[in-house]
Amino acid sequence: MVATDFSPSCKDAIDTAIALCKKHQAALHLMHVVENRYLLPEDKLEVPVPAIRNEIDQASRSQLYNLYELIVRNHHISVQIHMPTGIPFDEICRAETEIPIDLIVMGKHGLSGSRDSFIGTTTYNVVKNSTRPVLIIPDGSGTTDFKRVLFPVRSGQRIFAKYELVNALLKGGPLVFQVAVCRADEKESPGSYGHELGKMINSMIGKGISCSKEIYICSDFAAKVLEVSNSFSADLIAINASLDYKWSQFFLGPFTQHVVNQARVPVLCFRSAVDIAGSPVEKNTKMSTAGL
Repeated sequence: MVATDFSPSCKDAIDTAIALCKKHQAALHLMHVVENRYLLPEDKLEVPVPAIRNEIDQASRSQLYNLYELIVRNHHISVQIHMPTGIPFDEICRAETEIPIDLIVMGKHGLSGSRDSFIGTTTYNVVKNSTRPVLIIPDGSGTTDFKRVLFPVRSGQRIFAKYELVNALLKGGPLVFQVAVCRADEKESPGSYGHELGKMINSMIGKGISCSKEIYICSDFAAKVLEVSNSFSADLIAINASLDYKWSQFFLGPFTQHVVNQARVPVLCFRSAVDIAGSPVEKNTKMSTAGL
């Protein structure tokens, strides 16, 4: 499922989704959500609402089908199209219960998103509400392959499950992992993640993956992650999309927002408890992606 609002921001996300589908021999689900929340009451319009909706539907269906034909003709992958009506992030998250979705790929901004440093509204809400990993592609990144992965680690996280999914997603080429362990102070105990961290490093060594580990003492984890990303020349940051506030159902944590807002490279976000339905992406499974 690649969801698109046909904005320029979607192009890079769609290119990345196509590349991942080719690598995994996966089907691409192409979605466009026809928004209905901006229509005024019928007594305020000169043209009846059904006529306006019909015109919007026809224009959207034409654009969606043209994009479908372009992808099939140029990339020779299996593509299915979907055009629900509603609020985009609601429909994307609802699709998780109806279509086998392993990954959502999105542009950082859509038509409703700001073009400054802030994440778009639809992308924000999908990261906050989706139970699947979300890969966010910045405008103009042009990335269709990932070789240098920055993997930040903080206390209280489940590490190995996230590493397995990243490794499965990026399989098929040489990888370089930089593991950045971020601690508030030198006395902070690695706690439960210490064992998983060692298990992950041993797994990478066993698979022939080049890896290194650095420990950083810092108070601003997000700023340190972005700094290390630049010095490491990462082309992907894999982070925990933590819900750090007490009212976690309403707010994404500041760490996630800061990294996604400021990163110049794609960011792969996981929910705090690795709320991923099913197993990591494997060859011949259907990978669903979204690129609003």
